[in-house]
Amino acid sequence: MTLRRLLFRGLVPLSVFAVLATLMVAHGISRASDAQTDEQVSEGTPAVVRDRAVPVTPKAEREPAPPRTSEDQAEEDDAPAAADTVVAQLPPTKVAKFSLLGVTWREGLVDADTAVEVRWRGDDGWSDWTELHVEPSNEGTPGTEPYWVGSADAAAVRVLSTSDAAPRGLELATIDPGKMPTSAALRTVAAVAQPTIISRAAWGASNSGSCDSPIYGSSLRGAVIHHTAGSNTEPADRSAAVVKATQAYHMNSRDWCDIAYNFLVDRYGQIFEGRRGGIDKVVRGAHSGNGSVNEQTTGISLMGTFTTAAPTTAMKSAVVRLTAWKLALHGVPAKGTYSLGGKTLNRIAGHRDVVSTACPGATVYSWLTSTSSTGLRTQVADTIAAGGSSTTLPTPTGLAVTGRTMTSVALDWNYVEGAERYHVKVSTSSTMSSPVFAKFDVSKGTVTGLKPGTRYYFSVVVVDPVKNVRLSSYTAAPHPTAETYPAATPENLAISSASTSSLSLNWDDLAGAEKYHVKVSTSSTMSSPIYGRFTASEGTVSGLKSGTKYYASVVAVDPVLGTRIGDYSQAPHPSATTEGGTTSTTTRNTVTVPSTRQFTVTGHGYGHGIGMSQHGAQGAAKAGEKFASILSTYYPGTALGTKTGNIRVLITKDTTASVMIRARSALTFRKGWDGTPVSLPSTIGGAAVTRWMIVPLSSDKTKSTLKYMTTGSWITYNKMVWTGEAQFEASAIRLILPGGSDVKYRGALRSASPTAGSSDRNTLNVLPIESYVRGVVAAEMPSSWHPEALKAQSVAARTYGVRSIVRSRYYDLCDTTSCQVYRGYAVETEATDAAIAATRSKILTYEGTPAFTQFSSSSGGYTAAGSQPYLKAVPDPHDDWSGNANHLWTKTVSASTIEKAHPSLGTLKSLTVTKRNGFGDWNGRVVSLDLVGSQKTITISGNTARTLLGLKSNWFRF
Repeated sequence: MTLRRLLFRGLVPLSVFAVLATLMVAHGISRASDAQTDEQVSEGTPAVVRDRAVPVTPKAEREPAPPRTSEDQAEEDDAPAAADTVVAQLPPTKVAKFSLLGVTWREGLVDADTAVEVRWRGDDGWSDWTELHVEPSNEGTPGTEPYWVGSADAAAVRVLSTSDAAPRGLELATIDPGKMPTSAALRTVAAVAQPTIISRAAWGASNSGSCDSPIYGSSLRGAVIHHTAGSNTEPADRSAAVVKATQAYHMNSRDWCDIAYNFLVDRYGQIFEGRRGGIDKVVRGAHSGNGSVNEQTTGISLMGTFTTAAPTTAMKSAVVRLTAWKLALHGVPAKGTYSLGGKTLNRIAGHRDVVSTACPGATVYSWLTSTSSTGLRTQVADTIAAGGSSTTLPTPTGLAVTGRTMTSVALDWNYVEGAERYHVKVSTSSTMSSPVFAKFDVSKGTVTGLKPGTRYYFSVVVVDPVKNVRLSSYTAAPHPTAETYPAATPENLAISSASTSSLSLNWDDLAGAEKYHVKVSTSSTMSSPIYGRFTASEGTVSGLKSGTKYYASVVAVDPVLGTRIGDYSQAPHPSATTEGGTTSTTTRNTVTVPSTRQFTVTGHGYGHGIGMSQHGAQGAAKAGEKFASILSTYYPGTALGTKTGNIRVLITKDTTASVMIRARSALTFRKGWDGTPVSLPSTIGGAAVTRWMIVPLSSDKTKSTLKYMTTGSWITYNKMVWTGEAQFEASAIRLILPGGSDVKYRGALRSASPTAGSSDRNTLNVLPIESYVRGVVAAEMPSSWHPEALKAQSVAARTYGVRSIVRSRYYDLCDTTSCQVYRGYAVETEATDAAIAATRSKILTYEGTPAFTQFSSSSGGYTAAGSQPYLKAVPDPHDDWSGNANHLWTKTVSASTIEKAHPSLGTLKSLTVTKRNGFGDWNGRVVSLDLVGSQKTITISGNTARTLLGLKSNWFRF
């Protein structure tokens, strides 16, 4: 008898757990006890109830149930059969109205002997317990398929198992899709047999996920058919709400960057655009549970449950038209097979063909695999063979100029039903001769790169986004026209104030100018200048030397091309002197070695001082600054962006050629990153497996084998031998290090060769970037520090990791201070995890690419300039707070230390700082230093001096 049949066989005692549940809402976390509470959930945000307790073995008799009101009391019928054990549960909890629910968990696999069940309270009372199918995935958070319930205000969860499965961190996600857009524009692309597709904007898609840089497959190989699960009776005007709720569950609970599917089809034949990136492109989804298949197939999901119910005629017709259009668009036949991701699949396959799942349901799968003339594959093949003709669309109307600058003109025109792309023709002639073209995906846009002081004419046409052919006529004369503002030189530049390291300036606003560059120089000829970039007619140029006279000049700049428009303001240039300067009494650049042969060094900061100061971030957070402001101080010119994906970390503590782990349940082995996963058993021959190991063959170290241990000796598992990479996968794995200790890591532990054919192996931890950052932040910054400081560290650490991803080598970065410290699962804390979750996927970018977010313990009050434009020397007053022992320090140095390192000096007589960088106290960090000895003088750098003298930084004086 299957588990599903056991679920409704009669009443048995249930154990009562000590459950501490929390209800996470849009603006914070509030507690919900076993007695139900009412909480408000913001529109489109899942209400999450978390299981904080460890399940215990059920007792023979029922203990007293927690108090419940009659209104919120769930019925106690349909209890699990005696053969099943409740291994985790969440009590009936009242939440805000919702329409879709799902269940996720942090770790622990729900296997074939385990069922995840939910019940919900709708308008007609409590539903029966309903099993949710586990949705396999190779990314994000483990969980079930979403289930559409229509309207409900309370729910409960239980996990039943005949095995030892024990999911931890159980979460119930409830989604309220909220109000839908009142106007639903339809998207139609002109192509052979193209169906009408409801756009993301029309169904209210969220674009806040991290799919802002979609991953595209190199080619389309086929289509994978799915179902969403849930109601089959929703009215047509609620379908958009179902799609919106499904996206919210996938993004907020499954931790995917967007809705998993590329398209969704309802029972009325309405087709919805799914994942962002372009319906005509090969956009990687998260639908199949196999990374390679996700990247080179399109995922089409039928909305509903099809275990016994059949899809409607309208739904089937829409799926045929959509699949035929998509395959024909990319030259893919409807029939035949291909190999990808370790699988051989039909061109049109079901989800269950890729991984073990009931999706897309028995009735849909029967239609999909039917060889009759009404089968899906045959219908798609016939539709492709029939072909079609291109669509002709109306000529756009209402083209008008809405704005202009020195180098651009903004335009607007009326939306054309079915148009996906427009071309605007631009010419200096009313006959539109010698034109240039601008391309837009919406019915407005700004034409850039124009010449100042020039009259332009404009015309617009609808274009096929795939074939790049016109679908309408160009708008006819009289063409709208506009003259760009003439180039001019900014006037009345003045310096309004000066600090020790900056000048504040202003000038007259220039009509049509969108951006200005200010250059400052210590020379009146403006040689070797420093630049400031501004979008208003005022700004502050920082990074200057104290006590120094500077001259300034300004010019208007094209905001897109960065080229000058007009000339820089001419001499006489305004000038001002920055505050401060160097005095011999405070700097102490020279020390004569005394008779004691020891001398004292005083210094600022700890580390290289480039980028963010961790102590400075804490000081700023304590002063009330938010993480984004903190980051903009240390990395000026960068912007917040988003990024997700996996990262490969070299585990330096494992110095062996093997990857040895402690055995656990729900453990998977995989050859190659995209190979077929193999579930590893917990027992073999009746004996419990204690360890697993990937190890090179002794006879041929270019090959590897898989071994296990039960009673003390290693045994080869299933005669496995292969060449190349392999890895263990689980929610968390304990890696055994040389010496016998172990370290727990999330994700996969991989055995990787440094080079192809190498006999050497190194151990990598391959895991999602978000999981990686959890093992970094807690190792790099005290978890007791202010949440905003922890958030700043989270973004800096995540960005540093993302920038390090280089696919040309076998790993991305290491786990030591040579990269950034990473210590895995064991160091994670609630406080650092909360900061990471609050900044999920956020990174810093500069001109669209991840920034080099260097950071150090303490800047000492002024950061050091680095290798990038945004790694500037900037004041850091927040570094000086009572808890920072590194802001100002002293160190006693022995002359003998220097003499041993440089015996050619003879006897050390004195040390003299010969150059500083000019930023901050004592005129800044040491650039060069003379070691004066009885036999010779040696010049060394400030960084070398730091190492030689054992100092915390290169910012010091005697």
